[in-house]
Amino acid sequence: MASEAGRTFQRFAVFGESSSNGTEINNKNFSKLCKDCGIMDGKTVTSTDVDIVFSKVKAKNARTITFQQFQEAMKELGQKRFK
Repeated sequence: MASEAGRTFQRFAVFGESSSNGTEINNKNFSKLCKDCGIMDGKTVTSTDVDIVFSKVKAKNARTITFQQFQEAMKELGQKRFK
């Protein structure tokens, strides 16, 4: 995860989570990442859109997503935000 996206993922994954090792991110921090990075604009991409995409890419019964799942989520949100 040496890419800028990987470093950003890790920073937000551990934000406020002392038990996190930075390999998975929860929905709260994923939403914060989307808001702080300008992906969630409140018009074309809302907090509801972010929650739906998070739920769609995560494993069943999981509470977090991996970097690979994060990349899938970014692809979906990017297509919605910049169509």
